[in-house]
Amino acid sequence: MVAAPSFRRRKEALLEDTTGVEAIDVFKISGKVGRILSSLIIAVGTLLSFFSLYGILTSTPFLFSDPLSIGALGFLGVINILCGLILLAKE
Repeated sequence: MVAAPSFRRRKEALLEDTTGVEAIDVFKISGKVGRILSSLIIAVGTLLSFFSLYGILTSTPFLFSDPLSIGALGFLGVINILCGLILLAKE
């Protein structure tokens, strides 16, 4: 006598572990965004350095009191915070 075959099917897992794939995707995206933001920080920092050097050499009073300079410093600060968060996302 031959035993009947088992008709039980294996159930596939409803959830897959995709943390490795997601970590690689986050690492790639944060690398691209980090390069763009780093170049932006370098450009804005260089411009602010040139303007402050010009202000020191020509003795221009209150160089950073105009709204454009204050806005540029605020922009540099926000981009710096974003770069720090991106570095944390890489880890």
